[in-house]
Amino acid sequence: SSHVIPDLLVVIVPDLVCVLMCATATVTDLRSYRIPNWLTLSGVLAGLVLNTLLVGLKLGPGAAFSLGLVSSVAGCLVLLISFGVLGVINFVGFGDVKLMAAVGALLRWPVALWALAYVTIAGGVLGLLYSVGRGRLGKVLANMFRLSKRLVGKREEVELHRIPYAAAILVGATWAALLKYVPSLRIP
Repeated sequence: SSHVIPDLLVVIVPDLVCVLMCATATVTDLRSYRIPNWLTLSGVLAGLVLNTLLVGLKLGPGAAFSLGLVSSVAGCLVLLISFGVLGVINFVGFGDVKLMAAVGALLRWPVALWALAYVTIAGGVLGLLYSVGRGRLGKVLANMFRLSKRLVGKREEVELHRIPYAAAILVGATWAALLKYVPSLRIP
């Protein structure tokens, strides 16, 4: 039962679902600053089911659990928790948090960590471009300073500048997925 499906299929199907989900989220985020629950929750479910099923078909039931389901849950939880903290301090919206959880479920542990790193880089670049483009760089930097003070317990009001963060998630998740096929894209 160990070569029912090609190696590439095990990896490429969840990766393609991830990129399509993030692209769809980006379109809705650009239009309405919203990422629908049906998209993010079906992304989490797709990640858990696809990874368990595809790894199981490739490597058998034991691997389906340990390499498929467990690594999918681990990726989901790491990104949910790390972005959940950012959601609690109003740095990102909860649609972004749920989208990152789905990215983690689809890309699995440990690739989810690369997604986290690259989404962070893409988000920084997007935020910078957005604030410069709207003439708000000074205000955004002041907000970041206030947010850092909030992390150490001082309550200060922060003026939110909404950006469609799903675009950064799309770039970062795609970048992380591509590492599997083009390892030279890795930033050391």
